[in-house]
Amino acid sequence: MFEADGVEITVLVENWVDMLLPDLDLGDGTHCLRNGLIDHFDQRRLPPQAENGISLLVTARSGRHSSTVLFDVGLTGTVLTHNMRALGVDATQIEQVVISHGHPDHYGGIYEFLESVERTVPVATHRDAFLPRYAVMADGRSSMYYNQAFTMDDIERRGGRLVLGAGRREGGALDLGCGMFTTGFIPREVPFEGPVEPSAPHAPGLYQMRSDGSYGLDEVIDEQGLIIDVKDKGLVVLTGCAHAGVLNTIDRARKICGDRPVHAVLGGFHLGFPTTPAANVDLTLQGMRERGVSHIMPMHCSGLSTHAAFRAEVPDRYVQPAVGTVLRFGR
Repeated sequence: MFEADGVEITVLVENWVDMLLPDLDLGDGTHCLRNGLIDHFDQRRLPPQAENGISLLVTARSGRHSSTVLFDVGLTGTVLTHNMRALGVDATQIEQVVISHGHPDHYGGIYEFLESVERTVPVATHRDAFLPRYAVMADGRSSMYYNQAFTMDDIERRGGRLVLGAGRREGGALDLGCGMFTTGFIPREVPFEGPVEPSAPHAPGLYQMRSDGSYGLDEVIDEQGLIIDVKDKGLVVLTGCAHAGVLNTIDRARKICGDRPVHAVLGGFHLGFPTTPAANVDLTLQGMRERGVSHIMPMHCSGLSTHAAFRAEVPDRYVQPAVGTVLRFGR
């Protein structure tokens, strides 16, 4: 399999903006550059914005070749396109979009992005991402068919060309070039990870209409991550929300690329939800240690308890996220 000589990841959309974070040299050829105080105070520049979503611009390089992918597109096209302007990102250089799963904070900016490019762009996601989804709250409220704005027809009408995975197959990983791959379906093998069946019918939780017409727990079968295999470093693993589990995602990455070191993991860890057992934070931290993850950036839905625990327990591995952060791994 091909490896990337290096990869650059820019945080376009994230829950946090922090203009006080310094640039960091993380050692071993890894650098973390920030959109800092001087940038925010420069009246010639737009300050970036935060929202409850995630979008990562990924460029992997191998020799004189490169591959540029947009992994998720945030909650709104307004913030995504604003931040692309603020950070000087040229949308025309993006070759493909990967949507991690069909929740609005991951697909919400897709239409405005496609309209801004004015050419055909492949959009990789899972067929189940478009099935109707529902959310039931503890106070009895429900969000009915909250992904109804996400349709195959609307994507293709705006110039997207769908690349669809399906089912629970072990395969389904796409080769995006220069050592970059999607995970395809992520098996749920770590005991404490993945969606948990509700305690009773219509108990608080996420639900979905299935392809066979039944209604039940939203298992987020459509979820996929992104992997970059970096020469002399190891795997850089990206997660959208890690509904399937961040450790399961790491294990899936290793199954695709071989038993490589895990150089970095960043993205949503799905540990910040009120219904998530508190013990899962420590179990996830323990699993990261066991897998030898060198750099860890919890984002988006990871939760304050996760940031506090990782910052306290593995300060040499923890990296605080913020919009405008640029991570460079390898050459």
